[in-house]
Amino acid sequence: KADFIVTGEGYTYRFDRKSGKLRSMVAGGSEMLTSPLKLNVWRAPIANEMDSWGGYTMRSNRWKEGFGMTIATEYYSNGLNELKYVPIEIKAYESDGKAFIHVREMALVEGGKQSLSSLDMYITGKTLSGFESLYDYTVEGDGTIKVRHTVMPQGTMPAFLPRIGVTLSLADKLNNVEWYGRGPQENYPDRKSGYRIGIYKETLQEMYVPYLIPQDYGLRTDNRWVRMTDDQGRGLEFSMDEYFNFNAYPFTTENLTKALYTYQLEDAGCITLNLDYNTT
Repeated sequence: KADFIVTGEGYTYRFDRKSGKLRSMVAGGSEMLTSPLKLNVWRAPIANEMDSWGGYTMRSNRWKEGFGMTIATEYYSNGLNELKYVPIEIKAYESDGKAFIHVREMALVEGGKQSLSSLDMYITGKTLSGFESLYDYTVEGDGTIKVRHTVMPQGTMPAFLPRIGVTLSLADKLNNVEWYGRGPQENYPDRKSGYRIGIYKETLQEMYVPYLIPQDYGLRTDNRWVRMTDDQGRGLEFSMDEYFNFNAYPFTTENLTKALYTYQLEDAGCITLNLDYNTT
């Protein structure tokens, strides 16, 4: 079989047997996911990070040619925009009416240019550059999924990370966003105190911020939960045991990163949802 399949009343979840990733969530007969949940340390650079005014103070001998003298060069030079995910260990079992899936994964930087055979060196103690992730999924009988995600940086790291959390893609019909956190407008960690904590609701289209230069947008901070639903109120709710940040948009992060002008943004036919432990 290609997947670990967990079923219950009204739902079927699929975990890829080779990668361990949660790749499908069918609830009420409808698919909720279009791409798996995975570690995420990247966001499309914001305008200040693409301007040369701040780059000179950060320059290091590790910077690569061709990205300019910008803060974003620190991200690109460390390969944060092209992690390669390599599974190391996957376990699945059932107990007391619950399903448990354990995944140990290495997300290699530098575009995964370190060969897969280098994992043998990692296992024997030699440090690679990247992020070791441990995912422990527990699927309850009612369909609730609890995820304990542990991230351990390995090797050389950049001066700071744009974000750290997880990302996944949802079906485009889940375009009604309700959240309990700061709002209603976008707010980032360095400019959030003027936005009140409350329960807010907007559509994905209403959350769009038309910056002249395409960049990350729409973050909401200090959230207790966020719900992504269709017009009938069916969908997914995400919550954490600590306050978290999120943003959602109808583009791929790659498209948002590479677009130079707003007309180059293309509806991906799905929703990118980023759930962050922290964001810069």
